[in-house]
Amino acid sequence: MTLRFAPLVAVLSLAFSRLVAAEPAVLPQLTAKSTRITEGESIFSGEARLAHKDVVLYADEVVYRNQDQIAIARGNVIFIRGAQRLVTDEITYNLEDQTFTVGRFRAGQGDLYASGARAEGTPKNLVVNDAAVTYGEPDALSPTIRAAKFSYTEAENPDDSVARVEGARLGVGTTDVLPLPTLSETPRNPAIAGVEARAGYSGNLGGELSLGATTAVTPTLRLGGDLGLFTKRGALLGPIGDYDSIGADGLGAKGRFRTGFIQDQGDPDLDIRGDAIRSERGYVEWQHRQTLAPGLDISGQVYYWSDSYVTRDFRSDDFTHLQTPDTWFEATKVGDNFVVSLFTRVRVNDYALVQERLPELRFDGLPVEIGAGIYHRINAGVAILKEDDPVTDVTTRSQRADLYYGAYRPFSPREWFSVTPLIGGRVTHYQRTNPGAQDGQYTRALGEVGFDAKLFETSATWDYKNQRWAIDGLRHIVTPTVAYRLSPTADIGRGSIPRIDDDPFNTYLRPLGLADRRDTDRLPALNTFRLGLANTLQTRDKTHGSRDLAKLDFALDQYADPEAAATDNQRRDRTDVHTFAALQPARWLRFDLYERQTVQTGTMQELTTGLTLRDADVWTLRVGTHYLADALSAREIQEYTAAYGLRLSEIYSILARIRFDSRTGDLTEQALTLSQRLSRFWTLNYQFTAYDGPRREDDFGVAISIESEGF
Repeated sequence: MTLRFAPLVAVLSLAFSRLVAAEPAVLPQLTAKSTRITEGESIFSGEARLAHKDVVLYADEVVYRNQDQIAIARGNVIFIRGAQRLVTDEITYNLEDQTFTVGRFRAGQGDLYASGARAEGTPKNLVVNDAAVTYGEPDALSPTIRAAKFSYTEAENPDDSVARVEGARLGVGTTDVLPLPTLSETPRNPAIAGVEARAGYSGNLGGELSLGATTAVTPTLRLGGDLGLFTKRGALLGPIGDYDSIGADGLGAKGRFRTGFIQDQGDPDLDIRGDAIRSERGYVEWQHRQTLAPGLDISGQVYYWSDSYVTRDFRSDDFTHLQTPDTWFEATKVGDNFVVSLFTRVRVNDYALVQERLPELRFDGLPVEIGAGIYHRINAGVAILKEDDPVTDVTTRSQRADLYYGAYRPFSPREWFSVTPLIGGRVTHYQRTNPGAQDGQYTRALGEVGFDAKLFETSATWDYKNQRWAIDGLRHIVTPTVAYRLSPTADIGRGSIPRIDDDPFNTYLRPLGLADRRDTDRLPALNTFRLGLANTLQTRDKTHGSRDLAKLDFALDQYADPEAAATDNQRRDRTDVHTFAALQPARWLRFDLYERQTVQTGTMQELTTGLTLRDADVWTLRVGTHYLADALSAREIQEYTAAYGLRLSEIYSILARIRFDSRTGDLTEQALTLSQRLSRFWTLNYQFTAYDGPRREDDFGVAISIESEGF
């Protein structure tokens, strides 16, 4: 769970800052059942009401001193402005200098509620004694912060306003749980930044109890710790934190880090290479983004895992989102029509296959018109490359300089037809070549010609209406496209070039020409047509103008030189047809499909489908299929999935997930989560999981976690 306690200023400052409604020159409007005027003041009794600008004040009695411009409200005082509401027994407000004094009070703003013994000052400099803030309706389970003294100083930029809390305690309901240090915070950086808790059991870890929390050390830095206790494995412990110093001008840094270390008391088993995992295990993860000046940014991340399975074993939710650790840093400078970048990627985990860049410096010029409707572009880079194979322990090194220059000219003789011929060249110099290659150096010069064309765009309309499906007319748009690239010698020099930037396993269409391909060291010879056909069926939409009811797109690469293709790598002797389809006739129904099929053999290489049905927020159901075949490794995936969510009542809801492997007949995953709303803020989750088939996780697991509504 993640808790974000909005600072006390979220309510207290809002409650009082809204009292600044009056301008001294404008007199308030006062009404009551009875009015009595004495020397120097007017007394309004019985359902008294004071209105001034957008402020309304109700009380049993309001005394207004005309000369001092002071209003004193007593008895069942209710102050209202917009969404703010404050209740107290007495308030004194000076319309001229905006100072005020309030006795014991209660205030509300949205989902936040505040109370205090006394408050005084001005809306920009506020002091509250014995303050308390609660998220959600105050009850026995509401998270609460109490403070002996709360002070607030408003800045010109609301995000820079500072709230200071002294003698604070974090609690639940009326019970104090955790004393807090003196805190200084801003609305953008709350003091209590995060709390995470989880309890559960699995066969490989035993019982689990995890707790993580961070607190503000400075207005821009939050630090804390993460503790996980596992009865079969020991204790996982490490510091965590995050920071955010980005100002209103957009300059500054933002990032987070998470760590964990454990002396594993169980059997860690084997890593991804089949080697024994040491008992000393841990991870360090850091993400960073910083803007040094307008257009100048640096970003990066560090992912160190002591072994390939440490997060999978102890932080399974994190492993689900990231299964391949990667460490890199990049600095970029963005100009009006260019981007300069310095990028480095390093291998910090010896079990991972990483194309290291130590570093790579690039210049990417954006397309610029040079006259007569002609655009040109330039891309250049120098890189020091290294790759260590974790299986064979073979190290490959390369030093490379690369330059591409191209030009193109769009033509649109008709609205429905456009064609863009292009020409380009790419020169790559390798300072280091494969052992035995000529002189230890090699230079490759390539040229390409081609075009991109939209053959035509045609449409047809029908005046068809269907109230049940919210269809108001139909429009069918058909757009065929064709592209061509010719670079017949792009595969030269392969015997001399170190093989680092290779052609990775990929199921989607790659960039067609030389300019944007990243498999620099294994470019294929090109004599290729790319054919595409896009179909869209639309209807009118009152909100967005139009709504897509159905889409059906096709694309394929056709090699014009079969002999050259047959002598290339195994991927070049076949033509894949890519099909994407989506059907959404109503907002509660959607079907999508992606298929890749080889023309020569008629075999399907990939098929992904999904059908989603929903009934508002009551229930949702999605069923899907996943099929993927890799001809090079002769491996395939074939599974069926289903997920069903149902809101049983205002308190309880369930979510069920199933994965079935049709090759082995195993229900590889069965998960059921029962969620219980304990209060407006807290939700308790009971999760039961069962796994089958060869996998690292235990066959059965149960977990209890508590999470909060973010605000």
